[in-house]
Amino acid sequence: MKVSTLVDFFDRLYPFALAEEWDNVGLIVGDSKADVTGVGLCLDVTHDVLDECAEVGCNLLVTHHPVIFRAIKRLNASELQGGLVAKAFQRGISLVALHTNLDSAVGGLNDTLCELLGLREVKPLVDSGRERFYKLAVFVPADHADKVREAMCAQGAGVIGDYEQCSFSTPGEGSFRGIEGRTNPFTGTPGKLEKAAELKLEVLLRREIAGRVVGALLSAHPYEEVAYDLIPLHNKEAGTGLARIGKCDELPFEDFVRKVQGLGILVTRVLGDPRKPVKRVALCSGAGSDFTGAAISQGADVYLTAEQKHHHGLAAAHKGMALIETDHYTLEQQHWPKLAELLKQQYPDLKTKVIERGPELWRRP
Repeated sequence: MKVSTLVDFFDRLYPFALAEEWDNVGLIVGDSKADVTGVGLCLDVTHDVLDECAEVGCNLLVTHHPVIFRAIKRLNASELQGGLVAKAFQRGISLVALHTNLDSAVGGLNDTLCELLGLREVKPLVDSGRERFYKLAVFVPADHADKVREAMCAQGAGVIGDYEQCSFSTPGEGSFRGIEGRTNPFTGTPGKLEKAAELKLEVLLRREIAGRVVGALLSAHPYEEVAYDLIPLHNKEAGTGLARIGKCDELPFEDFVRKVQGLGILVTRVLGDPRKPVKRVALCSGAGSDFTGAAISQGADVYLTAEQKHHHGLAAAHKGMALIETDHYTLEQQHWPKLAELLKQQYPDLKTKVIERGPELWRRP
């Protein structure tokens, strides 16, 4: 199995196009053509993590935080970032980041937290889904429409929610005149104006698969020159966003805090009346303090995230919304066992290793 195969798998699960514009996701360091011996899963790239990957025979490391986040002008092996990149190349370890695309995607990190907490009627707290769809319309003879449709859908087009092979067709008439001596039309005679009955066949597709869908269309189409339209849409994928809000069975705030701690999440601070009833829960993986206002405005009884800011705490207290602040690591580490299981289901013979590194960076005085 090549690195590119697994990168494509991650892109299908948590589309890279969902990442925020300032982010850096996908294959960050490595060789897409390299054979994969095993996959390590961890929050951050560190020297200890790279060493452990090498020891257990994993030459692909998937992390949440990208080793290269912003554009850089130099790589110096004596500095942290340059040293990590150098060691990855020396050990032959490719580095893949699933960051805000993992936060935003349906079934990603925020949804995993909701599942673990037993939330229902979950929806995005922040409308941050990306516009990442095209409509592809192609004009094709009616007796070739099924072949063209099947070719496009086989490459991932025509998926709307839980429905596959979705398309729409309308009949019409196409006209053309091939230039004599330069064309060999599928029907008609060069130099003569021809008219032919055609269908306009339309499908929806994600922007990141447009190249292979158009390639399949051209291969299946009978014409020398294929007329098609590829139109960007403003549609956003339902269910995507950087945070979530949902409902739970009513319980006192102090009991909800214990429920969070029972998942192995380190609670660093809480704000609110221990007896406050909790029925509506907002949460955000990572440092989501800036979304506190969104949680307040949408009627959350409690907001769970890491690294809360002081003035956001004041705003929550004023509106009577409870807060649970966690540490970054134990909040975001919750997803990797789930991803390891998904990899095992898809590739039963693939070695996977969830690497638990992070809490030892900090200690209480």
